[in-house]
Amino acid sequence: MISEIKKLNKIDKDSVISKTFLLSKEGNIEIYYAPFDYINPQAKIVIVGITPGLQQMIQSFQAIKDGKSLREVKDLSSFKGGMRTTLVKFLDELKINKILKIQSCESLFNKNNKYLHSTSLIKYPVFEKGKNYSGVSILKKKILLDFIEDNFLKELEVFQGSIIVPLGNSVSSTIDYLNTKHQLKLNCFLKGFPHPSGLNARKNIQFKENREEMCRLLTRVNF
Repeated sequence: MISEIKKLNKIDKDSVISKTFLLSKEGNIEIYYAPFDYINPQAKIVIVGITPGLQQMIQSFQAIKDGKSLREVKDLSSFKGGMRTTLVKFLDELKINKILKIQSCESLFNKNNKYLHSTSLIKYPVFEKGKNYSGVSILKKKILLDFIEDNFLKELEVFQGSIIVPLGNSVSSTIDYLNTKHQLKLNCFLKGFPHPSGLNARKNIQFKENREEMCRLLTRVNF
């Protein structure tokens, strides 16, 4: 697939959402390839979203065209703008920076990125009726659940001893489902961590509601 990306003359919506990169389709749902394959096996913290969107997909294709490595592609597409600011604020309030012995979790996105693995339940872009998939009823969509159990489950198994940070309720409930069904031994899964998006009006409330339990779980960590 990387070689096919390099052959593209132009990187835009029409060139990336094409039959060349279509991996799977069921009803209104389509999964397309994008170069988000890199896994950092040394990571101490794993931040999990739902799926990359179209903008991240286009950025990743352009990065490959520009000669970037798969790791660099991941770094370039990890949580931008206000969402990163809120995410870092929450992580630092939980004192994860102290656990990792770094000044702030902001550095996870630059000089201390060796500690971070950012990923998604479905690591490739998913579109429903041609639009970015939002995560609604994810466990009820066979095409997505099958993909998660065939792919993301293997990542979870690698990182059972790491701090697992799910971004939002859909991710939390899916990891909880996998943890129970497959009898994983996740040492520190921060169930209930809010999605840091500016569109999530309840994020601060949800964080306060779950903060005490998340802090308790973090006492298990011993790096």
